[in-house]
Amino acid sequence: MSIVESILGILREEMVKYDGQKLKKVTLKNGQLAGVVTESLKFAWEALIPGGEFDGAELQIIEIPVKVACGECGEEFHPDHNRCMPCPKCEALLGHTVLQGKELLIDSIEVDDQQ
Repeated sequence: MSIVESILGILREEMVKYDGQKLKKVTLKNGQLAGVVTESLKFAWEALIPGGEFDGAELQIIEIPVKVACGECGEEFHPDHNRCMPCPKCEALLGHTVLQGKELLIDSIEVDDQQ
């Protein structure tokens, strides 16, 4: 719930720029390594939104897969598992750099410009 409450706070600040227009849709990017369960985000959104200033706003969540660069050969790849990540090129297991998959961010907002 606290993550969604933080997101709502950011949205409140952002909506000031839209001079009273209504939030229609918000798109989040949730990385597989962010430690946030998508279903929990949706549940909290549905619990907190009704009756508030964002009532009726749609939440879209884009799942971001893990992508790493091998620490040995530099090969970029999407591992099959998040715990054991052997490089498909040189089979190195350690020293990889995570390139994507740790993020949790607001990607975009859509406002109802018909008001």
